[in-house]
Parts: sequence; structure tokens; C-alpha cells
Amino acid sequence: MVSPLKKISDPNTDASSPVEYGGLKSNLRAEGWSALGIGRVAAIMTASVPLISVQYVMARFSKRFWWPIAGLWHRTMCRILGIDVRLVGAPATDGVTLYAANHISWLDIIVLGGQLKNASFIAKSEVAGWGLLGTLCGLHKTVFVNRARRTDSARQRDELAGRIAEGHSLILFPEGTNTSGIDVAPFKSALFSVAERADEVSEAPFKIQPITVAYIEVNDMPLVRSQKPWVAWLGDVELFSHLRQFTGRAKTAVTIEFHEPVTLSEAGSRKELAQYCEARVKEGLERAHRAELRFGPRELLRSAPSPEAG
Repeated sequence: MVSPLKKISDPNTDASSPVEYGGLKSNLRAEGWSALGIGRVAAIMTASVPLISVQYVMARFSKRFWWPIAGLWHRTMCRILGIDVRLVGAPATDGVTLYAANHISWLDIIVLGGQLKNASFIAKSEVAGWGLLGTLCGLHKTVFVNRARRTDSARQRDELAGRIAEGHSLILFPEGTNTSGIDVAPFKSALFSVAERADEVSEAPFKIQPITVAYIEVNDMPLVRSQKPWVAWLGDVELFSHLRQFTGRAKTAVTIEFHEPVTLSEAGSRKELAQYCEARVKEGLERAHRAELRFGPRELLRSAPSPEAG
């Protein structure tokens, strides 16, 4: 994944100095492996071997009943990594849905993948070639699209529509990249083209539901601006380096806020649909930054239960 935040560094900086990403400083280079991090990596490997083996069979031979094991793997990874998932509202459950979420980190995948039942991610085609990460995405029935080749757009829309006809919901990151989590990048209306095709194959009105993902606390303390690189995958930081420093944090809290779903006909057009989703996600992120959900009406916020299997 490539972020619009460019790495700014001094060539005279030594390896132990903080690194700056678009104004956000991180000391990723200075941090080695902690005992907690080593233990978590060992736990990830131990839990993943049996779950991924079963998921491989489910993903290969079942079109409709692949998610229970995949969702269990994502929730297990959240527990191992100390991620406390808190929900605001609820995902749409009547029929298939296109979930449109802001994108901050690779952590979004395990956070959303464990909560959105029978939902596949939409990812750029390059991710398929990212070794183990690409393989794991494939086991979650990820749909890989090539945004650079316009000649493939019709085929890709048909593939996405086919998934919807099979009863799969879809998870889209309309920003087209990951961000720092401080603000929301403009939603690309072209990425909502699947909604147009989906209306043709859905028996019921196809719904699009905006979702705000916000990482709000680390070790029970508010996550401030300078600490955003602890969770946000910024600049050209390698995944392994980011995993190393993240596993050293005892606990991280993330909120998933589900906004009011809308249909394409209710929005009016693909452009207006993108604007609606972007506005709702921004509002949710601003609430999270103000700690409104923590210090405001407490009944809105709840810890994520394990979704029903099946």
C-alpha cells in the first residue's frame, strides 16, 4: 500500500533517530523486538496453522460458507494483538451490502474482517503478489482489481457483481490508499461503480453503508497525533517493521461506527453516493477525535461480540 504521506528524512540521521512522515514523528527504527512482541508472533503462528489449513479447504470448495473460519481467524488475531474492538451502531443485515470504510492500516483488515459477516475485501491487484499477505487476502475471498487498466473495468465490475449474486457483501476503501487516521482522504466516485452493477443483480435494493474506523487508545490512554504511526501504516515503512513495533503495545482500542445505509437511487448518482459516504465517515472520525463516544453517551459504545457463525 502506498500512502500520500511522503517520508521526510535527513540523510545524516542515524538509525536510532525518529523518522518523520508528513509531520508525524515515529521512532520505528529505534525499537527492537520486545518479549511481548515475540510471544505474540509465536501465538499468531500457533493459532494460524490449524485455522488457515481449514480455511484453505473452505475457501476452495465453498462459495457461501467460507466466512466462519475466516472471521474466527481475524478475531483471534485481534485478541492476540491486544486489539479491543468497540462497535457503534450495527452493520446492515438485510441482504448483501457494500461497506465503505476509511483506511488507516493493515490492522483494518483484521478489525473489519472479524466483524462483517460474509464480506469480502476489494483490493488493488498488486496486493495479490505480496507473498504471505496476498495469500491470506485470497483466503478471505478478496476481489483483486486492476485500477490502472481501464480495459478490465467491465470484467471486474461483472466479477464483483457475481460475488454479490452469490450472497457476498463487499468491503471497499474508497480513499484508494491508507492515511494517517487524522483526516479522511477524498472518496473516489469511480470506485463505487460496483454499486451500479450490483443493483442489476440484487433481488432487494442494494445498500451501501459508510463505516468509520478510528484507533482511539493505546494502553488505555488517548492516542495523540504524535503516536498515530503506532497504528497507521505510513510512508515506506515495511510491514514487518510496523508489526514489530505494534506488537510491543499492550492494548489498542479501535471503534467501528456504522452509519445509516443508503441505496444508489436514494443518493442520486455515483458522485453523490461517494460524497454522502465521505461526509458520514468524516463525522464519525471527528467524534472519535473528540472522545465523544468515550466521554459522552456511554450506551452507544459496546465491545464487539463474536458474530454468529454460519
